[in-house]
Amino acid sequence: MADSKSRYSTAARFYARVMIHGSMMDAIRYYKSKVREAKFNNNWKKNSVNLNDIVKQFTPGAKGSPRGVKYEFVGSRYIVKVDMPSGYLRIMDRKTKKYVKLDGTPGTNEETHFKIYKRSEM
Repeated sequence: MADSKSRYSTAARFYARVMIHGSMMDAIRYYKSKVREAKFNNNWKKNSVNLNDIVKQFTPGAKGSPRGVKYEFVGSRYIVKVDMPSGYLRIMDRKTKKYVKLDGTPGTNEETHFKIYKRSEM
C-alpha cells in the first residue's frame, strides 16, 4: 500500500504535468501557488515536516484526494491540506475552522504553514 507521501507526490506530478494544461483556472491556481512559494518558501522551510507523520497524527487512516490545487487528507477532527505545486501543508481544525500548529492549537499564519520534506530528506 502506498504511503501518504507517495499518493500526494503522484497527484502533484499529475497536476503539474496534465491538469494545469487542461483549464485556465488550474493554470492560474498553479501560477498563484508558485508566486506564494517564491515569496514565503524560506519561512515555510523553517517548519519542515514529514507528511506521513502529519497524516498519521492528525488524520489517521485517511487516503487523501485532490481538490483543485490542494491534496486533502480528511479525518474526523482535522483536514491536512497540502498545496500540490508548492509542497507545503496546513492543518485545519474542522471544529473551530482554524488552522493549527503541530500541537493542535490555533496559530498565526506564519506558524501554520509547514514545508513538506522531500523523499530524500525523510
